[in-house]
Amino acid sequence: MIPSQIEIGPIVVHPYGFLIAVAIFLGWYIAKKRATLYKIPKSIFEDYILLLPLTTSLIGARLYHVLDYRYVYSQNPVSIFYIQNGGLGIWGGLVGFLIGLYIVTKVKKLNLLNILDLVAPSFALAQAIGRVGNWINQEGFGPPTSLPWAVYIDPKNRPLEFANATRFHPTFFYESILDLLIFILLLYLSKKLKQKGQIFAFYLILYSSARFALEFLRIDTWVAGGIKIAQLFCAIGVITGFLIVFLQNRNIVKESGTDK
Repeated sequence: MIPSQIEIGPIVVHPYGFLIAVAIFLGWYIAKKRATLYKIPKSIFEDYILLLPLTTSLIGARLYHVLDYRYVYSQNPVSIFYIQNGGLGIWGGLVGFLIGLYIVTKVKKLNLLNILDLVAPSFALAQAIGRVGNWINQEGFGPPTSLPWAVYIDPKNRPLEFANATRFHPTFFYESILDLLIFILLLYLSKKLKQKGQIFAFYLILYSSARFALEFLRIDTWVAGGIKIAQLFCAIGVITGFLIVFLQNRNIVKESGTDK
């Protein structure tokens, strides 16, 4: 097991934070390489304005997690800022990212759907890498299991009801693999589908469906009124994805009718 922090002389390295940084960089790099596919100037990737969606994404991801564990953080509010110790909610990060990205497209006069199609594969890849951080911090795992690929969880990180269990479902790895497959599929589809918004729509549909299913194995996610909040977001994600496809198809039909 990789330790949650590594001391190299006076320097303390947090593998979780390092992975997040790698995920962000690779997502940025791949989007930049694919920018011409959507006729987006590569110069935008050197603009400091991109720090805005990055910042809003991290704030949203952290806020989602803090709200989930609000009783824990209320005991020590300062720990809310200890992001290097883990604790980021994907759905909060996605919502925050979209808010920041929307502002960027308005300021730079870029097409929002083109930008969303461009960044969708990068977001899936970043999620795949980020989930490995859950393994390092021993969070986001599933119930006890005797399967050969089960992972060991330290006693301090086990839920009270499973205090005597030692090995658990590595749901973070399940999601990481699915995210990687979604990333590959989106790259393939981006060469086939030319309708604006379709790639992002497929990202929403595929990821939301996969996460909805995996939530049945999660034992540590936000529940309110007997409903898993992540599954609620997943349902919204699937609906939004299909709605984008429907509206774009309807626009094409209207434009075709007008041309005639």
